[in-house]
Amino acid sequence: MPLTKDKSNLNAAKEEILAGSRESASSIAMGTRQRSSIPLPLFGKSFKLRVLLITIIVFLIGGLGAFTYFKFFTGSTYQSTTVNIVEGVQELATLATAQAVVTTVIKEEDNKLFNKEISVNFPGTKRTVLLIVPATVLAGVDLQSITDENIVMDEENKEIKLTLPHAALIQEPSIHMDKVQTYSEEGLFRSEVKWDEGYDLAAKAQAEIIKEADNIGLLTRAEDSAVKVLSQFFDQLGYEAHIKFK
Repeated sequence: MPLTKDKSNLNAAKEEILAGSRESASSIAMGTRQRSSIPLPLFGKSFKLRVLLITIIVFLIGGLGAFTYFKFFTGSTYQSTTVNIVEGVQELATLATAQAVVTTVIKEEDNKLFNKEISVNFPGTKRTVLLIVPATVLAGVDLQSITDENIVMDEENKEIKLTLPHAALIQEPSIHMDKVQTYSEEGLFRSEVKWDEGYDLAAKAQAEIIKEADNIGLLTRAEDSAVKVLSQFFDQLGYEAHIKFK
């Protein structure tokens, strides 16, 4: 009887242990299922959808940028080429010039008494002034006034027609003051040349120098120089230039 009772107690203990093991396993399984059911929004369907949308947006922006570039920056360059050439021509303004050193001689005679002119060559009232004035004269073509209306381009034949204004003096004659020579002969009642009179004579000399520059063909040389320089300029760009003046 005691042995039978011990076996019964042992079997009851085993059943309790097995029941506890099953409950623990069930609890662990329940906990595992509960933990695995926690939502992970960063790696779920929502995250994939966001990535897909961002990819599509980036693709659309890139496509729009490429379309804009090819639409506005890779079309015909005819107008752009003309503008670039005009800017280049304007920068050549100082190259299309001709320079000459012109010397003019001014001789003046008059009769004055007490600083008033008289019509009679009374002894001692006469004064003779001789002024030798050298000056540098610059002539050229005003290339800065050129616009796209003055340029006609033939892309097929690689020719360009250019209309330029006629040559003119770029600036007033530059008198070499250190080389000006003055000779005067005064009568008894006359004084030497004063500063204000000297400036008046210099102004007359400038006017004479301008006339002389035209007489020696300085403006024609300036136009020839402009044609030569611009022809070489356009030749480097692959164009044959036909230049006329108007």
